[in-house]
Amino acid sequence: MSRFSAKVRIAYLTLVILFTAGVFLYLLDTWGVIRLEEKLPFLASDPPQVPLTEDSQTLIDKEALEKEQERLKEKELELKEMEAKLTGQKDQLEQQQQKLEEAREGLKEARAQLERETKARESRDKKIKQMAERLGAMPPNDAVAIVQGWSNVDVVDVFVQMEKNAQANGEQSIVPFLLTKLPRDRAALITTLMMDAVAERLPSSENPSPDQQNPQP
Repeated sequence: MSRFSAKVRIAYLTLVILFTAGVFLYLLDTWGVIRLEEKLPFLASDPPQVPLTEDSQTLIDKEALEKEQERLKEKELELKEMEAKLTGQKDQLEQQQQKLEEAREGLKEARAQLERETKARESRDKKIKQMAERLGAMPPNDAVAIVQGWSNVDVVDVFVQMEKNAQANGEQSIVPFLLTKLPRDRAALITTLMMDAVAERLPSSENPSPDQQNPQP
């Protein structure tokens, strides 16, 4: 019985000590000396929830709408900047495409011009050879009478071709004799021009009329 009474007294004293300690800690927390919520998280209480009124809910919705509008404006600004950048690139591409088309047209025209010049050169060479053969086959006086109305360039081209024909056939050229039939000044000029290497680079001392551009039969 005495033993049981001792256990009861120990339990009682333990409860008294714990109660006293709890009261002491509560007083310290009340006075602000310590914060039991930081030491014992289960004692922390949630902040009081204020019920949302219709006005407060409207204010929250308005703020959310304003934020969404700002986000949309920023997105719209980004899209406009991107569109302006793409427009600039498109303009540059169109300009480059136009330059490329112009270059193609220029190349096409240059090729066409080269073809025209080549055909004209071939036609002239053919006519020069024909006239050289004709003059070589006719009497000198008749040949001189024909070349009197030609330009110096035409006379030089035909005479040079006549000399080539005579050399190819192993014959004596009649060109020196024909030169003696021409006026002295013109014969001297034609002789000088014939000494040049390339007939296309020969300078002309006169401007021939359109009907004198090519020798006529």
